[in-house]
Amino acid sequence: MIRNLFFLFLCLIILSGCAGSISGPLAWQDEAVDLVWPESPDQPRVRYLRSLSGPEDFKEKTKTSGGLSWLLGEQQEEPSLVSPYAVASSRTGAGWVADNVAGMLYRLDMNRRKVDYFQNFSGLNLVSPSRVAVDDERQRVFLADAAHRQIFVLDAEGNYLTSWAPPGGFERPAGLAIDPTGRLLVADAAGGAVYIFNPERTLSSKIQSQVNPDGRFTRPLNVAVGPNGEILVLDAFSFRVEVLDAQGELLGTIGELGDAAGYMARPKGLAVDQNGHVFVSDSAFDNIQVFDMAGNLLMFWGGAGRQPGQFNLPAGLFVDHAGRLFVADSYNHRIQAFQLLH
Repeated sequence: MIRNLFFLFLCLIILSGCAGSISGPLAWQDEAVDLVWPESPDQPRVRYLRSLSGPEDFKEKTKTSGGLSWLLGEQQEEPSLVSPYAVASSRTGAGWVADNVAGMLYRLDMNRRKVDYFQNFSGLNLVSPSRVAVDDERQRVFLADAAHRQIFVLDAEGNYLTSWAPPGGFERPAGLAIDPTGRLLVADAAGGAVYIFNPERTLSSKIQSQVNPDGRFTRPLNVAVGPNGEILVLDAFSFRVEVLDAQGELLGTIGELGDAAGYMARPKGLAVDQNGHVFVSDSAFDNIQVFDMAGNLLMFWGGAGRQPGQFNLPAGLFVDHAGRLFVADSYNHRIQAFQLLH
């Protein structure tokens, strides 16, 4: 009995020591890394914040952690990101990551230092989760699964609500975006069009290419919404972004096929900030290029590698309300976060 009481007392001491090790939300800035682009003497426009790969990034190492494992036994490892392909975040600090190799949706909660995992909705296992979008106003999360050819609609905690699809279904849903009125835009990569749904689920309209003669986007992988309601469609096999007004009329294009700065070879991700800066990830260059809405190249950064600010098949992009740019760095198994400086 005395021995058991001593063991319990020792556990309580260790646990109380660990309780103070989590000091609130995880800080965005990694104090060990100070990187900006472009480099001096040019004015910096982008600052590296940190990388997130899974549960280990949310834990603080303590002197008592080894003793706790000895007392309580080794804890089962939680899965880290395998090949993150898309990312979005909510105003509450939750980051949502679609991993199409793991067949999993992750929720990385910066405030609670917690990672949640989702693999099954309405009896269906995720096969190829390709894009994710967050509707903060209505507390909903949209997840495109290319293999299931539908959009899963979840609440803010990741609970399944319903599924959306147009009459006749999608062919291969990919890019997702929410416009200021709460409409959901879905780029159908194989269907060659962008579908727009009202917040109540009804199909509002279907947008087609205003450049290609047949009216079809060649491979619309991503869609984004500009600061004035512009609709931007990344047509990957046409190596450009079509910029349309809210009614789908052509305003201009960004990019063309090439292997130099300002051109595109394997564009994957697309995002737009509140100032109208257009971000495009290219997995051939392993970089991020920044354009204005007229298609002029403003800057780029990156390159192949595993160091902060380097990439290995960068894919989905997202800019949040605080001007943070998130990059799904697929083959480096991480999300990189950057602060946009204006």
